[in-house]
Amino acid sequence: MLNKVMFFLPTLGGGGAERTIIQLANSFVEQGLNIDLVVCNIHGDKGKLLPEVSTKIELIDLDCGRVANAIFLLKRRLQEKQYDCVIATQTHSNIICTIAKKLAKVKTTLILREVSTPSKNIKSRGLSQFILKKLVNFIYPLANHIVCVSHGVLEDFREYYQYKKNNLTTIYNPVLDDSYFNKINVTVTHHFFQPEHQVIMAVGRLTEAKNFELLIRSFYQVYSQHPSIRLIILGEGELRQSLEYLVKELSLSEVVDLPGFDANPYAYFKYADLFILSSNWEGLPGVLIQALASKIKVVSTNCPSGPMEILNHSKFGLLVECNDVNGMSQAIEQAIFKKYVEYTDDEFEAHCRQFQKANVLEQYLSMMETPS
Repeated sequence: MLNKVMFFLPTLGGGGAERTIIQLANSFVEQGLNIDLVVCNIHGDKGKLLPEVSTKIELIDLDCGRVANAIFLLKRRLQEKQYDCVIATQTHSNIICTIAKKLAKVKTTLILREVSTPSKNIKSRGLSQFILKKLVNFIYPLANHIVCVSHGVLEDFREYYQYKKNNLTTIYNPVLDDSYFNKINVTVTHHFFQPEHQVIMAVGRLTEAKNFELLIRSFYQVYSQHPSIRLIILGEGELRQSLEYLVKELSLSEVVDLPGFDANPYAYFKYADLFILSSNWEGLPGVLIQALASKIKVVSTNCPSGPMEILNHSKFGLLVECNDVNGMSQAIEQAIFKKYVEYTDDEFEAHCRQFQKANVLEQYLSMMETPS
């Protein structure tokens, strides 16, 4: 009988992968399971999401810095606790956790989660790329299950690594639950939220993957024709300085705001007119699902992977090609000022149901109780 479960990930920073693990862990502990959440480092910004972790969960900070340093600490814990199941997330963490389990010689069911498209997300080249591919093909077959967060991630994973074993499956992230809809209803204020403005929202780390430069340049084109629009980008990251410079260079400082990280970005959706995902790549962008569920209009790049599945081939929102400034500008203008997509309430509810927590938890529980 399933009882003791460990979740393992590098940090509790502000990313979607970390939030999903916290959601899963919180949900399972409420169902009566004994849950340990094991992390490598929660100092400073790497512990941003600590307040979201249930007090019923035992949080284990290995305080080991790099993930590679966790191997023997994990091995010892696996031997001492004899978990029924371990769930790890992200490629480097998955490799380390699998090695630790092999060294521990325990029968724990091992589930590895892949949250992004490796052909875009993996930066290794040359010898390091060769070694990584060999490691994945040697180590991942040792896991009972590999969960990919979208069909696109699964297909990309199999092609990129030339992966042969049949232990891959797709389970969407549990991004829609009661707590999410409670967060939407929280009141927020921003000086852009005025009746005369049409406000565009974006949320994510200020990184290459999110490609907010595309969004800002596209916004600039639309703003020149519609000076009533405004743009808010919530998030932090290494590209803040360059994005702020771009905003200043385009003379948009009064109409574009980058307020930083907000633990509850969802509350902004009900005040905004449009949500945009401008990413170069994703796994399954939970924030796009959450924006869609809030019934705000959405525009997304057709990046690998996830948006095509989430928006069902443009049925529930507008899709544009990556790095297409003109295409994004036209989609923004269409969504705000022209005819948007149409669908029935029944179609919308049926589509969103696959991202609801209850359905996702049922799939994970079945997998956790079934070794292979």
